Amino acid sequence: MLILALDTTSARGSVALARDGRILYEATGDPRQSHGQRLPGELQALLARHGFTIGEVDVYAVASGPGSFTGRRVGLATMQGLALALGKQVIGISVLDVMVDVAVRRLSPGLPTPDLIVPWMDAKRGEVFGALYETLPSSVEVDGVVATGDAWRVVTGPVAVPPEVLLETWTEELATHRVWLIGDGVAVSPTRLADRLGAGSRIIEDLPPLAGVIAEMASTERWIRKAVTPHALRPVYVRRPDVELARDRRRGLVDPRAKS
Repeated sequence: MLILALDTTSARGSVALARDGRILYEATGDPRQSHGQRLPGELQALLARHGFTIGEVDVYAVASGPGSFTGRRVGLATMQGLALALGKQVIGISVLDVMVDVAVRRLSPGLPTPDLIVPWMDAKRGEVFGALYETLPSSVEVDGVVATGDAWRVVTGPVAVPPEVLLETWTEELATHRVWLIGDGVAVSPTRLADRLGAGSRIIEDLPPLAGVIAEMASTERWIRKAVTPHALRPVYVRRPDVELARDRRRGLVDPRAKS
């Protein structure tokens, strides 16, 4: 099975190509060009470089958010358009899910398994996107599939709020468990996060390009079962986009001091 994966939720973004769960190619984009300028040509060039045509892709996989509203919209529209034209299916995966999968697939070998994994993603506006995930033993069924390795599921979230609010809300969970807090939201947090976490916890700021992880995830039964037709693909919205808030403020429907 040939899978083409795309992440456009950040300015750089990434693309990846995988066959039967093995990454053939993965690369980040040039942030000096917008996703609209680079796509879909970047994807077609990637396939051609490896001797494939766009029609040979079996499933398209894409980061569905949260993240840059414009970038996410371009990425989803690109994959929807390709899949629609070629009669293929698409798998949309939350970036927060991808960050958690990075932890269990690429960062955990040889380390004690965390109780909780917390993606902590810079959401701009002084906020972070966050959620609580718990790790599960391999015998547990997740999304209708019995896990064969490290597995996880969402406990709480996702939300978009100031980091100090989230720390206060999750004080007990963070302080009493071995937690892996992962993502670029660490840099925008106004407090020392390590002081709020339980014994044996870790803070992980640096992440690999996400498209490769998306391609690996989309190659597993858990995610293949979630493949949909292009029209059924839905973005992950944790908060309303700026353009909608600005429009409602002009109409007097939103307190100008309020946050989404």
